[in-house]
Amino acid sequence: MYIAKAFAQQAQFFAAIAQAASALPIVSVTPSLGTDWNGEPAVFFQVVLADGTPRSQLLDLTKQISQAIVQQVQPLEEWGVLPYFDFRTQSEQARIK
Repeated sequence: MYIAKAFAQQAQFFAAIAQAASALPIVSVTPSLGTDWNGEPAVFFQVVLADGTPRSQLLDLTKQISQAIVQQVQPLEEWGVLPYFDFRTQSEQARIK
């Protein structure tokens, strides 16, 4: 049975994500490992953006953030997991909690 490297070396995987995220204009990123709808190994990124982010910039900003994380961490190529991103603002996150 194949086990993705991200599952086998979680501490190193999460450290690589934290390092990549530290240079980005975000409040936080919370990765969680699991499987996608097709049963494939996946990482789900919950990214929290600052409330003051202009709506007109959201598409470009979310694209920039997801591309930066994928390029630096290489979740599929290096770690064997498909990346999925979910973006929320601080106030949206606070309402959920």
